[in-house]
Amino acid sequence: MEKRTGIDALEHGSMGRLLCGFCIPSLASSLVTSVYNIVDQLFIGNVLGIVGNAATNVVFPAITLITALSLMCGVGASAAMNLALGGGEEEKARRIVGSGFGLMVLCGLILSAVMAVWTEPFLYLFGCTGGVMPYALPYARITALAYVFSIIGAAGPFLIRADGSPNYALWCIAAGALLNIVLDAVFILVFGWGIRGAAWATAVSQAVGAAMVLLYLPRCRTMALQKKDFCPVPLLYGKIVALGAGPAFNFMTQALVQIFLNHALRKYGASSVYGSEIPLAVAGVANKVNTMASAVVTGLTNGMQPIVSYNFGRRNYKRVAEAARTVVAMVLAAGFCIFLCYQLVPVRITALFGKGTKEYFEFAARFFRIFLLFIFLNGLQSSVGGFFSAQGRPGRSILISLTRQVIFLPPLLTILPRFYGLDGVLWAGPGADLAMAVIAVLLLREELRRLDELGQGE
Repeated sequence: MEKRTGIDALEHGSMGRLLCGFCIPSLASSLVTSVYNIVDQLFIGNVLGIVGNAATNVVFPAITLITALSLMCGVGASAAMNLALGGGEEEKARRIVGSGFGLMVLCGLILSAVMAVWTEPFLYLFGCTGGVMPYALPYARITALAYVFSIIGAAGPFLIRADGSPNYALWCIAAGALLNIVLDAVFILVFGWGIRGAAWATAVSQAVGAAMVLLYLPRCRTMALQKKDFCPVPLLYGKIVALGAGPAFNFMTQALVQIFLNHALRKYGASSVYGSEIPLAVAGVANKVNTMASAVVTGLTNGMQPIVSYNFGRRNYKRVAEAARTVVAMVLAAGFCIFLCYQLVPVRITALFGKGTKEYFEFAARFFRIFLLFIFLNGLQSSVGGFFSAQGRPGRSILISLTRQVIFLPPLLTILPRFYGLDGVLWAGPGADLAMAVIAVLLLREELRRLDELGQGE
């Protein structure tokens, strides 16, 4: 009866309580996850300065790709699981969970092997300079050893939340993040390992988070998992990938954009008063700070996902639309608060990550105020895209990501700097954000109208 009550609440419970129960732990989990990257950046920036910040920036596309694969596995498996449970198919839901964990391990092993073998060529591809390479190389190689743990630790909590245990999902992530802070202090400040210490702190912490996820499996609330559920099922792998394709594509194309951005900053920065390494370092700081903004959006979107998926499976369309309207409004409100911080105190934010020259802080202020001008609209990409993915419709989620990350931003990063130099690089960001927001709003309005009509029919 206790298990049944948890599932019934998704369909009949108070929407406000449900969103609090799922979004708050999910939001906290996402914020804690961002601590992994930010803590390393804080220690590295304060110990190594500009060159340390630039080193973590050129490794960031690989971290973004890991996030993409984690979302593919986590969002895809949890959405498929909730859709199956909503349709009364418990056995299928169990097999989906097992297939989800198999896919996590497979993705982690493949990406780890690729990065370990071709680390240096990839770093040059990501925009690394000769002066930054000695710092970026060890950081990339050490963190690559833990890619499997990273994906399990990031994707597993999606399934745990979908199983009705959002608080435990939070603790899985919080334990690793807290350990990361302690190990960063010990390895960098006490042992003097520098950027290698930051990398080892991250790897060990991610292993602990993954272990906590695996310890939950025998204690699932909505189903009793069996060994046979973890046997590979190619068709279920395909279903998980399809449902997780939207958010995964979003982050994969973000990695592509980061590569374009790093090359543009390196090229046009070299012909400016700032040089190549100051723009790369500032972009590194902004990327890490912006993980907090992304964490807010991702947390709210992930909290919405079980509610939307289950009710869509139950054909409770009014409830699906209600959850979407509420969460998108929350995302826009949070985005506006973040926008104010970026506009009012960009130098103070940058100073948290170490000292720099006058030119360094001058460019930091311009980067936050111009490139991230429409940060309050950027959240529509994940929230509206996640809404479509939760319904089992990843195509529209991919379309939203394509608008910003492929159709507009790379061409703008290529064309505008030819006429306006480094300023052209900065103004490419808000141009692409605005175009994406228009598409996302149009698609959302159309879908909400459709759900309202379906709800009246039901």
